Amino acid sequence: MVNNRKLKDPSRAHCSRRARWPYGHETCDKGDVNFKIYSAFAGVKSFPLKRMIFQFWRPRTHDGRLVFECGLNPFAVCIHNQGLCDIYRAKSVVYKYSIIDEGENPPWIISGGPLTTAFLNHFPEVVLDRRVGRGSDPLVDYRLECDLTCCVMLPIFDGDDQSCRGVVECSMNHPALLLPIFNELKRQLQRKGLRIYHVQGSWPYKAAAIPGDLEPAKIEIDKGLKIACESHDITLCHVWISCTDQMERTYLVRLSQQHFAALDDNPLKDFYDAFDVIPGEEGLAWKTLATHQSHLCRNIYKLSDNKGVLSLISANMKYTCLVICLRSTRTGELDYAFEFFWPCTRNHSVVAETLLHTLRKYLPSFKFASGEQLGDEELSSVVVENSPSEAPNETWTSVGVKRKPINNPDDDDDDVAVYALFGKQARLFYLPSSSTFENVMEKLNKEFDLDPTQTYKVNHEVCPGQWSHSNLVCLESCRSAHNMGFVKLRVLVEGIPVRWQWKTNS
Repeated sequence: MVNNRKLKDPSRAHCSRRARWPYGHETCDKGDVNFKIYSAFAGVKSFPLKRMIFQFWRPRTHDGRLVFECGLNPFAVCIHNQGLCDIYRAKSVVYKYSIIDEGENPPWIISGGPLTTAFLNHFPEVVLDRRVGRGSDPLVDYRLECDLTCCVMLPIFDGDDQSCRGVVECSMNHPALLLPIFNELKRQLQRKGLRIYHVQGSWPYKAAAIPGDLEPAKIEIDKGLKIACESHDITLCHVWISCTDQMERTYLVRLSQQHFAALDDNPLKDFYDAFDVIPGEEGLAWKTLATHQSHLCRNIYKLSDNKGVLSLISANMKYTCLVICLRSTRTGELDYAFEFFWPCTRNHSVVAETLLHTLRKYLPSFKFASGEQLGDEELSSVVVENSPSEAPNETWTSVGVKRKPINNPDDDDDDVAVYALFGKQARLFYLPSSSTFENVMEKLNKEFDLDPTQTYKVNHEVCPGQWSHSNLVCLESCRSAHNMGFVKLRVLVEGIPVRWQWKTNS
């Protein structure tokens, strides 16, 4: 039923970006999917000034074919970038995407692509670099002409309806924009009663298919992770198991999610809040379950192995990720992937080693799937570092600090690993071995944002538990004295007793 009352245009409050709907926003019923999409587009406040466009592709029958078209649907583009409308939007209106392959298509119908995949699989699709698909379809070439080099395609579901109503395309020119725009657009869609995910919060995996008693294992996980992750300042932790649906498709289902840091407005938390199920055969959690080997990525920003929707975090987030495969005596041979995230500035070896020892104490029914006890010092992990300058796989042990010989522009001439402590804060960074005290203080000021009105002194650890109170001359001499492969420093405020400042176990 159409409501002919003129509705307020929700896009007028934003002068830099305009949500548009060529046919119908003034007369359409508020419950119509197109109006909800239009209102959601208008609500995205962080729309950059250039090089971004939203479009809604909706299925319809055209000349007996089931296709996607966008010409009659809402779109949004910055008013300062009219070229996107003149070129890409104008061509998008001309072309259509086939949903079902019906053999030879006329030239204005495009087959396949991430848009169709998102619709059929009911999961968002991400393309970080469209230049790889140059020439695959006409609209890819027009996107590149407009410098729209990456995109995310979001399947849309209305209310409790499990059928996909269409796909929202977000095309832009920088991968780092994908995750924040994805998170904000998702929130706006949800406010209008729409979803991008058809099974959120209601995954129908069958408990009968899981050996043993899952509920006590979940209680043990929740209690153990709360203690272990809070004590080690873990940013985020998930626990996944593998399940299959009636069509024998494999998925990872999240049993537990814990937030342990100040994660308000954190894109990593916002991203995982959207998904309690992800497709199988994607990400480090899946690799860990498939191989029973622990996997570590020192910086997920460099992880090119992430595919599909998980590639959103690789385009934006700089965290260390450790995934281990465990089994509980309560559930027999059921494999659990424990996935931990923490800032990549911290010493990954130290964090992982101490974390495993703590988990051993607070997860008494769990062991590694290989049968090894948690905290076994001989256990190794596969290190995944897939930036072009790094080897794809290495073996890393949990003992000591070992810096890999890589060629990273950020690490040029950084010869010494420095582990610095200031109160409850800790930082890991690298400096040239010839760095003077002034060089070190400049770095410490930047890392800890020290108060310029205070006077500070820096101690270095000569041997475990023994600290030198004299200002260091150069890092190389401190490393030799320490004899542990890295320099450990602590920053103190002059005039305040050490015992009042030092709250850590160091």
